[in-house]
Amino acid sequence: MNPAHDDGTDFDQQARRLHQAALAQVSPQTLMRLRAARHDAGRQAPAAGRARTWRWLTATAFSAVLAVGLGVQWLPRTPQATTPAVTAAVAQADSLADELAVPSALDEDPDLYLWLASADAQPLAMESTR
Repeated sequence: MNPAHDDGTDFDQQARRLHQAALAQVSPQTLMRLRAARHDAGRQAPAAGRARTWRWLTATAFSAVLAVGLGVQWLPRTPQATTPAVTAAVAQADSLADELAVPSALDEDPDLYLWLASADAQPLAMESTR
């Protein structure tokens, strides 16, 4: 069992002493084999790093494509071209309105817009309708 300790510094010192004692008991041949294995693992590590790099690049590319796809959905869309039948019906309705002398929505008095831009229109628009 482990001895009880209060602040943890004694535990750290005891672990270091046990590690030093264990290293003293390892034979030189075993240490040489461990160093060689660590050296070989260090040489093979960059190959594993390249595989991780491709994973990160793939994930980043997928995220970028997803972001572009979402961004395209938020772009304003151009209105679709009207069909000739709708255009002909509008033209016929306009000609009928001209024959009957009914003002259409596009036949506005330009003086109205001049009055709206004048200084007299602002106080009138701010008045209460109560």
